[in-house]
Amino acid sequence: MTATHERSGPQPSAAIVRDEVLTLGPDGQLVGIVSRPLTPVPAGAPAPAHAFLVLNAGVLHRVGPHRLHVALARRLAAAGMPGMRLDLGGIGDSVMSGEAATFRDSAVADTRAAMTGLTQALGARRFVVFGVCAGADNAQAAALVDDRVAGVVLVDPHVYATQPSKLRHLRTRLGELGGPREVARWAVGVIERRVRLTLARRRARGEPPPDSGGREPPPIETMRRELTALVDRGVRVLAVYTGIHEARYNHADQVFEMFPALRGRIDRVYFPNANHTFTELSEQAALVDAVVAWMTDSKRFG
Repeated sequence: MTATHERSGPQPSAAIVRDEVLTLGPDGQLVGIVSRPLTPVPAGAPAPAHAFLVLNAGVLHRVGPHRLHVALARRLAAAGMPGMRLDLGGIGDSVMSGEAATFRDSAVADTRAAMTGLTQALGARRFVVFGVCAGADNAQAAALVDDRVAGVVLVDPHVYATQPSKLRHLRTRLGELGGPREVARWAVGVIERRVRLTLARRRARGEPPPDSGGREPPPIETMRRELTALVDRGVRVLAVYTGIHEARYNHADQVFEMFPALRGRIDRVYFPNANHTFTELSEQAALVDAVVAWMTDSKRFG
C-alpha cells in the first residue's frame, strides 16, 4: 500500500480535509482516495471507531455522479469520520485482478481488500459502506459476507411494486390526465405498451426489466432474506429512494409495504424530486446532509 497526496478541489470542507491516494490489494491493483481531517492526530490517540467506504456507482469513476462521492467523503471527514472512495477493479484507475468468477464476486473481494487497507492506513476496524445503484448491490453483498461492515447506505436499492404503490401511481396519472377522453386514450396506450413489452420479453428472456439500469433484481424473497440477515447481525441499514420508480416506489414508507417485518429495524429516506444520480445540486446537498447525519450519529455508530 502506498500513499501520495491529491490536491483537494473547491469543496466547502477542502480547507480542513486532506486527501491521499492509496494503492491497495495484494498486487497494488486497486486505487482509492482517503479523506481524513487535516489536523494531525495526536500520538497515542485511539484509532477511529469506524471509517466509511464509498463504492463506484455502476461503472462511474470514484468521483461519483456529479462529484457526489467527493462531496460526501469530504463532509464525512470534516465531521470526524475518515474513509475512502474506491475504484473497484476494472473501473477508473483500478485494475481487474481476473481471479473472480463474476463482477459481483470481484467487487466483494475488492471491497474486503479495501477494508483491510483502510485498517492499515487509519486503524479503523469497522466500516460503513455507501453505494448508489449497482454500488448499493455491491455494498449489500459485501456486508453479507464480512462482519467488519457495521452499516450500509443503499441508494436506490432494488424496489418492488405493491398494491398500494400501484394505486398511488394510478391516482397520480389520472389526476395529470384530466378529462375522460384523455383517460381513455391513456388506458389504451397502457394496454398497447404492456402487450409490446410482453412480446419483447418473450423474445429476449433473461434481460433485466425496463428502467432497472441494467440491474437484474432478485426475487423479493431474496431481498427480504438478505436485509433481514443484515439487521439480525446488527448491521445498520439506511435505504435511500429517489422519485424515478413510478409504480415501483412512490411513498416514503413503501419499504415497509415491501418488507413489513423490517419496520423499526432499518432507516429510510425518500427524495421524491431527485433523479437516480442526484443531478440537481440542491437534492445532492440534501442527500449528503442526510447521510452525514446518519453515519456520524454516535448513538448509531458510537
